[in-house]
Amino acid sequence: MMTSSTATGQSVIDYHERTKHHLHRYARSAGYMDWDSQPVPFRSYKGAPPVPLPLSTADPALDYAQLYHPAIAAPTPFTQASIAKLMELSLGLSAWKAVPGQRWSLRINPSSGNLHPTEAHLMALGVDRLGDGIYHYDPLGHALEERATLTASQSRDLDRLLTPSPVLVAFTSIFWRESWKYGERAYRYCQHDIGHALAAMSLAARLLGWRLVRLDAPDEDIAAAFGLDRTSWPPHEAEKPALVAALSPLNAAPQQRTLPVEAVAILKSLTLAGHPSQLSKRHQPWEVIPRTAEACRQPHPAAAARPPLFDTPATRPGQASKPAAAIIRQRRSAQAFDPEGIITKDAFWGLLDRTRPRQDCAPFDAGIGAVRVSLILFVHRVRDLAPGLYAFIRHPDHLESLRKATAATFAWEPTMPEFPLYRLETGDCRAEAMDLSCRQEIAGFSTFSMAMLARFAPEVIDTPWVYRHLFWETGMIGQVLYLEAEARNLRGTGIGCYFDDPVHERLGLQDNAWQSLYHFTIGVPVEDARLQTLPPYFHLDPQRKSGR
Repeated sequence: MMTSSTATGQSVIDYHERTKHHLHRYARSAGYMDWDSQPVPFRSYKGAPPVPLPLSTADPALDYAQLYHPAIAAPTPFTQASIAKLMELSLGLSAWKAVPGQRWSLRINPSSGNLHPTEAHLMALGVDRLGDGIYHYDPLGHALEERATLTASQSRDLDRLLTPSPVLVAFTSIFWRESWKYGERAYRYCQHDIGHALAAMSLAARLLGWRLVRLDAPDEDIAAAFGLDRTSWPPHEAEKPALVAALSPLNAAPQQRTLPVEAVAILKSLTLAGHPSQLSKRHQPWEVIPRTAEACRQPHPAAAARPPLFDTPATRPGQASKPAAAIIRQRRSAQAFDPEGIITKDAFWGLLDRTRPRQDCAPFDAGIGAVRVSLILFVHRVRDLAPGLYAFIRHPDHLESLRKATAATFAWEPTMPEFPLYRLETGDCRAEAMDLSCRQEIAGFSTFSMAMLARFAPEVIDTPWVYRHLFWETGMIGQVLYLEAEARNLRGTGIGCYFDDPVHERLGLQDNAWQSLYHFTIGVPVEDARLQTLPPYFHLDPQRKSGR
């Protein structure tokens, strides 16, 4: 007989099965683009006083290669200006693209279909030139919307409970933003986007000498602390809590890993200002999404210990020195690749090595739980490496499990000593990569593409909220791959559309102990000369941009 938890976990697995793409049909969606109901890409809180954030401060000078190493410089003080830089380099705008008669924004953090279901709320405490309280971040205006203020007594009590973390950040998802286009599969994409946003903010925090760590907390406590449970939402446009994380200086003593219930009680008592803007005139509900979100709700702090990460330095050669902030700002999703493009073997190894989680190194020290994802690679054009199918093992515990779960014909031949890249098969796999990724050329015209395989059913059946964590981990990997590609004069693209079970069949997987949750591809980009690029905040007051 199933326990209540097991039954809930099975319902999540059923959702995953239901939302798979198949060769003969795609997951359920509207099947067309209802442009009249397209969601507005930016949410604001009407009536919440805006706090414009400065844009004129210089970027931190940290070299890109140092972004993934323990800090050596003193942390930046927590001020309005440094919070502005954190938000600008994680969730802010990166550019605008335009063609005659149309203009759209790009952001530092990527999103499926550029739809951006992720919103961010901050709790600030003792931040210079920023009042203590709860804020919503508005990326369009690069401003904080003040939803609640703290009294001096409340600030003192929270400081005692939360030291050394003067800032908490809550990420939320608006499922409608993705389901408008992608239907039932949208819940998956919302979780990818949380992972991308978490990694983006973790790396931006590292630039400032800070650490971002997820706090274990029930979803209901996150909602209560940031006012989500007492906000009147437009129908079908509620923000659902995903996670809460704490920012602290890298040189501070280790912080607690849970959100104190006493802090939640204080924040829950605050009076809220502002009403969320409506995003669409009409909606097409997808009932399986809220049901699955409820099944994935974390009801209590996770009791499992956080596993240790690797404490060894990077083993492969790094790329040329470039400012980290410049790489972060230039991240884009490639739309097309040069099929003759090529990557060196050292660059390929170095890029893969960067995805290995290491102790005290962003972004994988953010604390989302066990390492559950390894990579299957379709290698096309890597100099001095035979084309074919490869596996990159991100955690040693995965090796034997994957070896036993996949096809018996795979060679599992190590490519070099003490580096977890294994050759499974040789041969041209470009057409196959394209076919499996919904017949998209970018998966075969790149230098290589990949499927991110996650430990699945055994993880989800007993702890259903881990389903979200699996997608977060793949999104975090994707964010690192985006930046690594840019640093090496390449470009990446996340691929959410792929034929799930044909991928599993190609690998010889016989059950759902492992599942492919995200595809990604990297190559030499072909730019579209028809598009005009505009600066990210050209639309704001020139005096504000210059700091006057």
